[in-house]
Amino acid sequence: GTFIAPSRPVRIPRWALAVAAAGFAVLPFFPVSFYVLQTLINAWLLGMLALSLTLVAGTIGQVSLGHAALLAIGAYTSALLSLTFSVPAGLAIIGGGLMSAALGTALISPSFRLRGHYVSIATLAIGEIVSLVILNWESVTRGPIGISGIPPLSLFGYDLISPTSIYWFSFAVMVVLALLQGRLLTSHLGRSFRAIRDDDVAARAYGLSLNRYKSLAFIFGGFAAGVSGGIAAHLYSYINHETFNTQQSILALTVVILGGLGNVVGAILGAVALVGLPEVFRIAAEYRILIYGIVLLLLVRFRPQGLLGTI
Repeated sequence: GTFIAPSRPVRIPRWALAVAAAGFAVLPFFPVSFYVLQTLINAWLLGMLALSLTLVAGTIGQVSLGHAALLAIGAYTSALLSLTFSVPAGLAIIGGGLMSAALGTALISPSFRLRGHYVSIATLAIGEIVSLVILNWESVTRGPIGISGIPPLSLFGYDLISPTSIYWFSFAVMVVLALLQGRLLTSHLGRSFRAIRDDDVAARAYGLSLNRYKSLAFIFGGFAAGVSGGIAAHLYSYINHETFNTQQSILALTVVILGGLGNVVGAILGAVALVGLPEVFRIAAEYRILIYGIVLLLLVRFRPQGLLGTI
């Protein structure tokens, strides 16, 4: 069962998606402030995390409340590769994604036998375990001091320092991950994921190995989350055990539900809306959170399946 009402998802034509992507790509050529670009950069990073969670929670039905742990693994791996082994930032981010996919899947695999809210509790515990390991493994993670002086983003030997270059880099990475995930969902793997989500007993009867397919979903989702964490580490230049906390996991789940579970475009739209709405309401500083909460309540009341619907 699920608390999201079934509905027919909103289908956006490919040409409309292409026009929207082109519009965001050429946005820095127009006279927009760095503040707007920074806000959208945060939206793209959150969108990558939402892509990871919408695959795990919306497509295969494993709701995770500890997804920020994957961000932390990717961020620390990328930062340590850059600082300790002088790996270029681009390769370090990929390494962070791979480490997050491998280690995250290994940590979450014992919960594959659980169902319903027990999965959420298990993933929440795993997130706390990862945070405590980062806090106490001082010889590697530097403990509560954190890691500072992380090299800036770079690509092919060129440092990405300006907001415009960082915007294009994060946007391009998010688009590539979204295209890969969209292709995955239209393949036989995506149909197998949805079959497991809808009825795991019937899927097992048809010969699907539940643990294997859940592992595949977490591998891809972990890679996307690790890449997002790696980019954030090089963007912030400093991280510690509190940078990626449980609030990040709740925020990602809110984005996924807002856009529509299992919906790739919905995850990105939800990230833009959730990051942009508080900034739009900044003019009413005293009532900003109140207005923001009312908007979410109205959405839950009149559109519980998300903006674009659940797939």
